[in-house]
Amino acid sequence: MLNGKKIVVSVTGCSPAVQALNIINELRKQHGDVYVVMTENATNFVTPLMLQRSVDHPIQIQSFDPPKTWDNNHKSLSQKTDLLLIAPASANILGKAANGISDDLLSTTIMSMRGPKVIATHINDMMYNSPSVQRNVRTLKNDGFIFVENGNSKHPSYFPTIDQIVNTVLQVFEDTN
Repeated sequence: MLNGKKIVVSVTGCSPAVQALNIINELRKQHGDVYVVMTENATNFVTPLMLQRSVDHPIQIQSFDPPKTWDNNHKSLSQKTDLLLIAPASANILGKAANGISDDLLSTTIMSMRGPKVIATHINDMMYNSPSVQRNVRTLKNDGFIFVENGNSKHPSYFPTIDQIVNTVLQVFEDTN
């Protein structure tokens, strides 16, 4: 059980983005306190309104949007959360994270987050097997990012099941206690 652990579910622009709804619901069943950060491209696959209906906090997309609620003790999302989950993670966000590029809200959150970072990729085989993406994956693993394994040796970059993702999150919290 997550018992109020604050988790940022980050959604990037790829076809399984709609699965974020199921991930959020499962994390909430485990009593996780879920926040959502979406990339602009993710909004082409799943609407912010759909995700907003599943969480108790405003959906965040743009770095410089005015806050939806005001908190005098405001800390950035990366400072007040226990885990960052990027699901689905595109090749684009892997490249940004591996190379220190922070040009949108999600990549800035990744750079400033000090807690565990879990990645569930969804990248087509041709892109995933390119030298640059493989280099980015190695870099991120060396930097401590945790990749959710999908158990598919033929297509290791395809999106894992919801259970595989949630179980990885639960395992990370178990390992850090």
